[in-house]
This record gives sequence, C-alpha cells and structure tokens, in this order.
Amino acid sequence: LLAAAGIAGVVLLAVPLLIWATDDSRQEKKDDVAVAAGSDTLLEEEPLEVPKGEYAPAEPTPEPSTKKPSAEPRPVVEKASPVVSSAAPAGGSPEPTEKKTKKAEPRAEEREAPELPPNTAAYAVRRLAAEDSGRHICYRVHRKGAGWTNPRCDGAMSGKGLPITAINIAVVGAKKVSANEFVQKDGWTTAWSSAADATDLTLGSDSPNAPNLSGYAIGVDDGNVCHHHKLGGP
Repeated sequence: LLAAAGIAGVVLLAVPLLIWATDDSRQEKKDDVAVAAGSDTLLEEEPLEVPKGEYAPAEPTPEPSTKKPSAEPRPVVEKASPVVSSAAPAGGSPEPTEKKTKKAEPRAEEREAPELPPNTAAYAVRRLAAEDSGRHICYRVHRKGAGWTNPRCDGAMSGKGLPITAINIAVVGAKKVSANEFVQKDGWTTAWSSAADATDLTLGSDSPNAPNLSGYAIGVDDGNVCHHHKLGGP
C-alpha cells in the first residue's frame, strides 16, 4: 500500500508539473505575442535609425557646375597718346628756353587841361594865339606890396618903377621857354627852369619876404620872342 501510495503520489505530483509546464509554454506564447504586438507599436512610433557607415547609401551632393560665371564687360579707358615733337634737338640735351613775359605798358591817364585863372600869362597867351596864330609871349610881374599885375604880351611893359619879386612867363609857337632870374645883391643864384608851350613858368617868389629881382634871362627852342631887357626898381 505504501508503494502504491508512493507511485500515486508521484503520479499526482507529475500531473501538476506537466500542467504547469504546459501552462508555462502557453504563457510563453502569450508573452511572445505580447512582445510582438509591443514591437509593432514601437516600429510605428519610433522608426529605427540606420547607422551611416561604409555600406550606408550616401546622400546625393549637387554636381559642380562646369560653366564659369560670365563677367560683366568693363569700360575700356583710352589713354591719350603722347605728343611727340617732330623737330628733335640736334644732339645733346635741350637747352631750357626762357619765357619772355611782356610787361604791361603803363597807360597814360588822360586828363582834361586845367582851367587857368584869367590873370595868368599862360591864359593870356592862349587867348592871343586863338585870335592870331604865330609865336607869342606874355608875362606878368609881382610887385612888392601891390601884388600881381595884369598880363602883358608881345613887348608891352609892366611893373615899371616898382620893386619886383616874381615874374610869370608863357610862350606859344616856340616849343619851350627857359629862363633864370637875377636876384638883387645876390646875382644868378638859381638854375635855369623850363616850361612847354602855353604853360606858366614862374621866377622868384610872391611871398612878403621874397628878395627883389633885378632882371632875368630868357630863351626859347624855336625862333625869338624878345630882345634882352633889364627891369628893376630903385
């Protein structure tokens, strides 16, 4: 009985083992199915990344263009050709030429003839020449204490008997007149002075303290105007 009981116990024990083993195989199949189902889910959500290696397909790269970029044409600047002189210097280095600059010629300022007072010798001789063309001489004298006399022309006398300190002379038709005065007690103390036609020439001075004149000498460039005369006072 004990042996039979032992065999039965073994049999009883073996059946649960088989069942357990069978259950385990089914459970594994279920687990495999669950895992497979889970793997499908993973494939849909996260795609597998393929590692890039020697056997990985290379990404297409753009082919380099064989055409060269066309450059925009630049404007051509023409250079002026140097001017070559046809006449070359005969040997040696050319000598520097001096530039001659023309100086501006001074222009004479045109002035109207001054209006002379009616009591001068030049005014009188111009008036006389307008009435009678030819050679004329006019003069006037300054008398001490009395002033200038009226002009006298062509040999008329003036200032007789009074001290004279100055003489005013003018000629026309003689080109130029020159004269010199003789100072009383001092003689010929001044140089000769000259004046052109119809221009006043004055000898001596009309100042109150001027010395008296005893005479004068006169000359012209063309012809004669008078003889030698001596005028004087006491």
